[in-house]
Amino acid sequence: MPEPLAVLTGDVIRSARLAPEALDAVMAALGRGAAAMSSWDAAARPDCFTRFRGDGWQCLAPAPALALRATLFLRAHVRALDGDADTRVAVGIGPGTLPADGDLAAAGGPAFELSGRSLDGLRQPEQFSVAWADPPADAALIGAVFALADEISRLWTARQAETLIETLAPGDAAQREIAGKRGVSQQAIAKRLSAGGDWALQRALAAVEAAG
Repeated sequence: MPEPLAVLTGDVIRSARLAPEALDAVMAALGRGAAAMSSWDAAARPDCFTRFRGDGWQCLAPAPALALRATLFLRAHVRALDGDADTRVAVGIGPGTLPADGDLAAAGGPAFELSGRSLDGLRQPEQFSVAWADPPADAALIGAVFALADEISRLWTARQAETLIETLAPGDAAQREIAGKRGVSQQAIAKRLSAGGDWALQRALAAVEAAG
């Protein structure tokens, strides 16, 4: 039996207020984030990002265990634009089929159906959700972690989100290295990470990913 997929389906919040070029910039940021995630897992598909219905999008997490990390990583790319742009994200985990060319518009299966239905079912203030074709024993707990991560991340400023892009990618990103890359002091990086809730998010990610 093939490994389950983690499908992320989303749309841009308050997209009607955005100029066409601003909406295009949000989609480009999501595409960059999806492409960067392809380096997280050797089996990841680097070409699996699709825009649809103008303000909607869909992509794959590199692996189901990385679904929360992928969700936060994509939101960080959007929030880094100006701190006001944002996206909803619904994750569906389960079986799915992909065409050889990676076109998600031609993909199908429970993971895709769950993700789409979950997005349609989101109600304010909820902006993240996760659903499984075969829910694990700790599904309710993981869902609660998604909700807390949603609440923390929706408050990110553009600078916090830009910095958190570095720490949400798997691996040990040293504050000194991030500071050098961003051209700011290490103290400024530490302040942004603290204000963005990085310490709590890292503990949440470790727990969710250990649960598989």
